[in-house]
This record gives sequence, C-alpha cells and structure tokens, in this order.
Amino acid sequence: YVITEAEKLGYHIDEMAISGGSAGGCLALLYAYRDAETSPVPVKMVFEAVGPSSFYPEDWKCYGFDAKSSESNNAARMLFGTMAGKEIKEEFGTPGYNEEIKDISALLWINENSVPTILAYGKYDKVQPYEASQRLLEALENNNVPHEYYLFEHSGHGLQNDNKVYGEYMRKILEYLDTYMPIDI
Repeated sequence: YVITEAEKLGYHIDEMAISGGSAGGCLALLYAYRDAETSPVPVKMVFEAVGPSSFYPEDWKCYGFDAKSSESNNAARMLFGTMAGKEIKEEFGTPGYNEEIKDISALLWINENSVPTILAYGKYDKVQPYEASQRLLEALENNNVPHEYYLFEHSGHGLQNDNKVYGEYMRKILEYLDTYMPIDI
C-alpha cells in the first residue's frame, strides 16, 4: 500500500534503510535481520541506537537479573515475557529458551546474509544494558556482517554525554548510506 501510494505522489521506492531508537531500534533490527529477504522493499542497511536485541539475565545486571536466584529468574521471566507477549517457561540459555524469545531477539536472527549495521549504545544505560549489546556485536562479527559499533562511554540510554562520538556515529551513517544506498544522478 505504501509503495503504491508513494508512486501516486511521484516517489519511486525500490530500497530502504531502516532505523530506530530504543524499542524502535529493537523493531528495526528485527525487521532488518528477520524480514529483509522477504520485504516488499529491499532492506539495504540498518542503523539504530540503544535497541534491546538480547535477553539473557546475566546481561541485565542493572536489573539484578544476574543474581541467579529464583527471585531474580522470576523477575527476568516476567520482564522478558512481557516484552515477548508470552509466558517464558524454558530454562535460560537453552535452545528452547532461545526459541521462546526469538520473536523479540534480533541477535537470534543474524546470519552471514544480514544487512550492514550501525549500532550505538551507552555504557551506563539502565534501560537497555550495555552488556546485552555485546552479544549482538559478537554475532555480527562471527557472521562477518559489515558493521560499526559506537560505545558512548559516558552516556546512558539517551546517549547524552558523548557529543564527539555522536558526531562520528552520524558521519558513519552518511558514509553507509553513500556506500549501500548510493543516489544515482
């Protein structure tokens, strides 16, 4: 529908970059890794900031989920289950758990055909923990996906305290757009 309506307005859409921040970043990553091959508009790249992509309790230390107690596990199950829209029943770290959480975990969709990616995360983020972004970075590296990862060393979820890094992040987005979605004139 969007493609048809855009054509009526004189805009030809034949490729896209997808982006978002926080929950929108999570959705952008999921679409880019899970749906790029079947998207009605080919996804050429994704760039995002502070989007949750990985849901392992030990990475969510700022929530106290790394305690490995039944109370900690129950709290993690409740939060991740709420995010996934289902009750989490499987044991953390098992293939069954990965299958239960796959609908919301972009990390679990990455493969060697995943689109080029630019990521930004705050080291002091108390909403989407920095540690959870490390699994995403590792999956991109292990699958040889072109990517750039920006760590905002002095920032939280708002990426508010690292202006120089933010400038580098924005310049890299422009560079990736020029590389993966060049404008034909």
